[in-house]
Amino acid sequence: MESYKATVVNEIFKMVRKKKAVLIVILSAAIIAVVQLLSFALRGGLGIMGSSAAGFPITVLSVFANTILPLFTALAVIDTFTGEFASDTMKISITRPVTRLKVYLAKLTAVGAFILASLMIVMVLSTATALLFNRMSPTLGWFASILAAYVSTVIPMLTLAVLIAWPANVFKSSSGVFFLSMLAFLLLRGLGVVFSSLATLLATSLLDWYKLWIASPLPLGMVLRQLLVMLGYVMIFFALGFQRFDRRDL
Repeated sequence: MESYKATVVNEIFKMVRKKKAVLIVILSAAIIAVVQLLSFALRGGLGIMGSSAAGFPITVLSVFANTILPLFTALAVIDTFTGEFASDTMKISITRPVTRLKVYLAKLTAVGAFILASLMIVMVLSTATALLFNRMSPTLGWFASILAAYVSTVIPMLTLAVLIAWPANVFKSSSGVFFLSMLAFLLLRGLGVVFSSLATLLATSLLDWYKLWIASPLPLGMVLRQLLVMLGYVMIFFALGFQRFDRRDL
C-alpha cells in the first residue's frame, strides 16, 4: 500500500509540473464569464436554462462537463501513458519496486485526482460568480445540490478516462490516440441523438449523470442503473487497458 501511495503522489506531482491546472483555471474563468454574460443578456424573458442565478453553477457544469473537461481528461490520460512511453520516461515508473498493476492504478488515480480538482475549481468559481453578480439568498440545500452535481460528475469522467486508457496503451502516437478518442466521442454523441432509446447506455451520455442527482425526488433506480453501466465499462476497459500495459515493452 505504501508503494502505491508513493506512486500516486509521484504521478500527481508529474501532472502538476505540466501546469494543466493553470490552463484549467483560465479556461474555466473564460467559460464562466461567457455563461454569465449570456445569462445577463438572455434573462429578459427567454426562459432558457441558466437564466436564473440559482441554476448558474449547474449551467456552467453542463458546458464544462461536455466540452473542456473531456478534452483535458483525454490529454491527461494520453500524456500519462502514450506520452511517457514515447519519451521513454515510463521506464522510471516501471523499474521501481512496484508491480505494473499498482503503477497502472496509480496513474488512473492521479487522473481521477486531476478530474476532481478541476471540478472543484469550476464549482468554487461558478458558485462565487453566482453569489457576486446575482441577487439571491443561498440556502444549505442549494449548496448541497451544487456539491452533489459536481462530485457525481467525477465518476462518469473517470469512466471516460478508463476507456481512453485502452487505446492509449495500444497505439504509439499521442496525436493518433487523441484523434481516435475525439472521433469516438463525437460518434457516440451522434449515436445518442439518433438512437435516443439507447442513449443511457452510451459512455458519452453518462456525462449528464449529475442531472439525476439534482432531480427531485431522486430517481434512485436510474441512478443505480447508470452506475452499473459505468461499472461495466470500467471493468471491461480496465482489463483491456491493463492487459496492453502489462505486456507492452519499454
